[in-house]
Amino acid sequence: MKKLLIGCLFVIVLAAGIYGFFAKRLDYSKIVFVMPSSERASSPYYYQKDGDFFLADDLKQGLEKLGYEVSYRFREDYDNLDLGNVGNVIYFKGYYNFKHLPEAKNDGRKRVLYLYYVEGLEMEILAEADAVVSASEKLIDEVLKPRGIKAFYIPQFTNSERFKPAENEAKVTEVLFVGSNHSRKGRLSVNYAVNAKADLSVYGKFWETFLAPEYLKGNYIDNDELYKYYSGAKVVLNDHREDMRYFGFVSNRIYDVSASGGFVFTDYLPEIEKVYGNSIATYKNEQEFQDKLSYYLAHDEERQDMAKRAREITLKYFTNDVAAKRFDEVLKNIQK
Repeated sequence: MKKLLIGCLFVIVLAAGIYGFFAKRLDYSKIVFVMPSSERASSPYYYQKDGDFFLADDLKQGLEKLGYEVSYRFREDYDNLDLGNVGNVIYFKGYYNFKHLPEAKNDGRKRVLYLYYVEGLEMEILAEADAVVSASEKLIDEVLKPRGIKAFYIPQFTNSERFKPAENEAKVTEVLFVGSNHSRKGRLSVNYAVNAKADLSVYGKFWETFLAPEYLKGNYIDNDELYKYYSGAKVVLNDHREDMRYFGFVSNRIYDVSASGGFVFTDYLPEIEKVYGNSIATYKNEQEFQDKLSYYLAHDEERQDMAKRAREITLKYFTNDVAAKRFDEVLKNIQK
């Protein structure tokens, strides 16, 4: 019995020593982003055309300004992330659902789950992260904190170097919507605009069987060209999925359009009103949508003044540089 006890103690000490050796070798100036995006060009989530990736790429730029070295792992890497000596891992919860965080081990790394999309969220993975970052304060207060999850609020954001006023490069349109019809049921703002017989231009995937051809202008706009369209439209439409609306996730389209100097017209969220006041136009129902759309299209100066004020707010609070500093604080708050 005594020999068995000594043997067990030896194994524990040895394991602790090995853990400590590798933990000390981890480089906490390095971060891996684990993405729901795909490296396969045939995939609808191909990273070069994927919103999750563009969000991550902007955050990467902000973190690199703070001295971090950031690299990616994609959904094809989930079974073998090959983290090397990277000390920090940030998991992006997008359209792709994982039941467990890949490579979630007690190996000295700091692991953060970034929640900006909750559909299909598996509750089990919340406890596998050292901290959870959410773009919804309501989700934190109603779901995460009651479960004892260490959670931090960081809203979505824009990259002001990419989204900027287009000046002479603007692509002029009357009413614009950029986004895909994944549900095949349309989008709230697009449906309202069609019913209002607006001069509407739609760019995105999966619209062909839903919209008349005169509305369809293309299925993709390069992310580096998007600001030209946002700047040039009189009105850019936005809406939120039901789960986003319930939890108060503000679409990053709000930030991208306003940073571009564009005028965004969106479904009402108290979270938008709280920050932007009356500088962002909102609607609560179809009749209000039609009335306000007609009004703003006819009042250029008021529309331009609102867009200017919204841009100032976005550049102050909702850029990738601001978000990167907050993620930096979260990582430093985790003790390993």
